[in-house]
Amino acid sequence: MMDRMMKAFFINNPMNSEVRNTEIPDPKEDEILLKVMAAGVCGTDVHIFKGEYYGGYPRIPGHEFSGIVETVGKKVSKFKAGQHVSADPNIFCENCDACKENRQNFCQDMHAVGVTRHGAFARYLTVPERCVFDISGLSFTAGALIEPLACVVYGQEKIRIPLGASVLIFGAGPIGLMHTQLSRMNGAASVTVVDLLEDKLAMAKKLGADHVFTAREFDEHGSINAYEIVIDCTGVPEVVENAVKYIKDSGTMLIFGVCPNNSVIKINPYEIFKRELTIVSTFALKKTFGKALALAKSRKIELEILVDNKLLLDDAPAFFEKIASGGNTGLKTVFYPNEGDT
Repeated sequence: MMDRMMKAFFINNPMNSEVRNTEIPDPKEDEILLKVMAAGVCGTDVHIFKGEYYGGYPRIPGHEFSGIVETVGKKVSKFKAGQHVSADPNIFCENCDACKENRQNFCQDMHAVGVTRHGAFARYLTVPERCVFDISGLSFTAGALIEPLACVVYGQEKIRIPLGASVLIFGAGPIGLMHTQLSRMNGAASVTVVDLLEDKLAMAKKLGADHVFTAREFDEHGSINAYEIVIDCTGVPEVVENAVKYIKDSGTMLIFGVCPNNSVIKINPYEIFKRELTIVSTFALKKTFGKALALAKSRKIELEILVDNKLLLDDAPAFFEKIASGGNTGLKTVFYPNEGDT
């Protein structure tokens, strides 16, 4: 008989966290109980830790995850114990006007694993069957990165890169590196990546970027060109504001990075009008998890290479303290709550 207690990482209040024992949740009749094998850290988790994103406290964060089906509710029909799975953490009601209009990411009664309900920085979690996907053939580490890839897929669908286009990406973190790979796959003739850190730029080059620049180098040498597609993955308002001038006439900019809620940028509306510029954004993902999973299984997108920091649950409090204070935690961090095979 399974022990009814488990270890979990709780954010009790902003800037206050701990690892402690809590009861293993019981799956509802339409849910699965997942044994979490890998859980990725997202910027949203850090915002919740810092009190910058509503999630309710205390909260077990973590919405990028994979694991093994432990048990299933009595109405679950497509999954059984032992399957390797991941899940879209966004739980849409499918009944509100937004959902009926296929705008599920604006669902009026949306819940999210790791945000409005407990998440994956625990040994077990529950998730509705309708959100779950089989990941057989993938590692748990790769499975945990399907959710951020699904967000990138949604962004790429929004901008629809023209064949032969030039693409400029600000930020070579995991998201920027996913955009780098998908931009090439979607037909870009050249991809240029700008970041502050040379090791991240080296990774961008390895993953298919044609040109890479540090921010200083770009200001001095690379900024003479205009680009049909500009993608911001930094979430830094000053970068977003400055990026507009690099958009080619009739080109498009995707604001993908999450800027602070109270930030402001100045853009000349006449320039947008005269140059026929398009500025778009995407919020979360919208039914793109299956597409991201297919890409991951095809091996045409490299995911595991993005993970350079593998930790256990007991490491979580110190990790979040470090990242909240501005410490460098590497490229992508993944927790392994059950300390098993990655």
